[in-house]
Amino acid sequence: MWAIKRSQVRFRQPPNSSIYFLAADETLDKETDILVTGLIESPAGADEVDGGSSAADGAEIIKAWRSIYTTSSSDDDKTSSQFWAAYDPIATSIWTMVYDEADSNESLEETMDIVSNYMNQDGMKSIKHECFGVIHVLDSLEIEGLWLFRGPDPERMFGANEESSWYTWSRLGPEATDPVKEAVAKVLLPKYGKLKDKTIKGTKVF
Repeated sequence: MWAIKRSQVRFRQPPNSSIYFLAADETLDKETDILVTGLIESPAGADEVDGGSSAADGAEIIKAWRSIYTTSSSDDDKTSSQFWAAYDPIATSIWTMVYDEADSNESLEETMDIVSNYMNQDGMKSIKHECFGVIHVLDSLEIEGLWLFRGPDPERMFGANEESSWYTWSRLGPEATDPVKEAVAKVLLPKYGKLKDKTIKGTKVF
């Protein structure tokens, strides 16, 4: 699992390894040090990730997951099967998000406003086809979510929404193993309205 925290501004991709983020003050070899702003996007068509390529269209997978989620039935097993039938570990990536400053939240209303503000940032309109996400507010005033991105990382999200830096991002997978499926289901298809044994008080979908 790879994680991105608020102070981290660069990443590198070592040989035979997946992309991960590094702290701004960490020393890197010149050959592997790449600024986020210097990324080269994949051309239209096949998506390329970690040296592999896929004929799948990441944007179409995003659209499919959003549609499956918004029209899901009470049959969680069926819904989960639909999610994974549409998933491609090369064209897309799955990331969790956790709000770093939950200890500072004082009320449910304030916490819900933080999520609403995140979703309503102007830059989010430009990445509507690049990602699908669900964010929950828990009764503990914690904020946790799960996102599916086109490509290997949430770099476009960080460029479009500066509020992203207040969250820790961790990648799941990329392969759809049973533990990954279970982790995704806990967020997208929570049992009894709970996440990590805490009651979900509000949910926002992008």
